[in-house]
Amino acid sequence: MLYREVAPDPRLRDLIKCFWALEHDYRKSFHNHERLWADVYPELIFTSGERYFRRAGSRRITLDANLIIGPFQKELELFCDGPIRLVAARFQPWGLRPFCKVPPARLRNCVVDCSQIWSTDLRPLAKILESLSDVETRIAKLENEILSLAAAMAKPKLLARRLAGEIVRSEGLMRISELSGKHGIHARQLERIFLEETGVTAKVFARIIRFNRAKKAIEDDPEIDLLTLAHDCGYADQSHFTRNFREMFSVTPSRYKALVKDKDRLFRQEFADVAFVQDNPPHAG
Repeated sequence: MLYREVAPDPRLRDLIKCFWALEHDYRKSFHNHERLWADVYPELIFTSGERYFRRAGSRRITLDANLIIGPFQKELELFCDGPIRLVAARFQPWGLRPFCKVPPARLRNCVVDCSQIWSTDLRPLAKILESLSDVETRIAKLENEILSLAAAMAKPKLLARRLAGEIVRSEGLMRISELSGKHGIHARQLERIFLEETGVTAKVFARIIRFNRAKKAIEDDPEIDLLTLAHDCGYADQSHFTRNFREMFSVTPSRYKALVKDKDRLFRQEFADVAFVQDNPPHAG
């Protein structure tokens, strides 16, 4: 298994959170599918090898090789039968909007073919990416393509960038009424800005950020005290926190603690040679 994550060129930081690549064989007994959690960061993903698919009861829904995952308010499970290679861009919550033919709200809780959404034809780029074997070269090619597109279009007016940024910096604890009052924006206008530019309302956005912070705290320390974590997330009691966490991630915090412990144990057993790299290489320009 190989996972590589790279910070974007400084000229793209307002739009892109990171670029990443994955190479994995899902025939392994451990990590045999992807369980994605509620998130506000949309993704543009190019795959080669086997395809991902979703399950709907007894039905199997095969996904396109090149896809966009919109903002999700719930968990998403993707399955695969064999080896796959990915190269992807993870956008800022507001960053996908300038490249889209449709409003981000249309992408909420959706996984769709790039051709339905992206403003230009990505098939030539997909063929090039599939022909490249080196991870760094594939990431660089995708980054250069997005850089070219961004340079050719007028600088987008992204009002949500500043507003959503404040929610992210507060780890989801900033009240929407406080945000509205601080910037002199009516609550209805605030919700319209978030829907148009991120695909979710400001309230849902803050909730996803808050609970991803709680989820990461459990991942960082599976022994964390849940009552303390509930208070840190702005809850007066643990039961309310547990109920809301389960609504977001389909498991309770205590169950998630157990899953993290078991995953860490299995990961060490089966992926002792895993390559997981995060870096921030220098960029020209």
